[in-house]
Amino acid sequence: MSDITIKEYDTEVTEWIKNIRFDYEGAEYLVALSWSACTGYDITFKNKTNKGTTDSTPRWAQRWIDEGDMTDNLYFILDELTESGEE
Repeated sequence: MSDITIKEYDTEVTEWIKNIRFDYEGAEYLVALSWSACTGYDITFKNKTNKGTTDSTPRWAQRWIDEGDMTDNLYFILDELTESGEE
């Protein structure tokens, strides 16, 4: 046993990555959702068959990213759903 006694500590998360599989309108998507204190959110769609923009982000997702406000944005929604444990 150590002679050290921790009185208090704090952890600061400055970035993370969540690998998420979800269904939307009957299709399954695989994404890597990331967040950084410096750059904010980013998402990478991993499906080879995603149709939409050249970076494989589906059109519906890109619209949701571009047009959504902070609480109605795809980044935030996926982050919140994975934190709350909703499926």
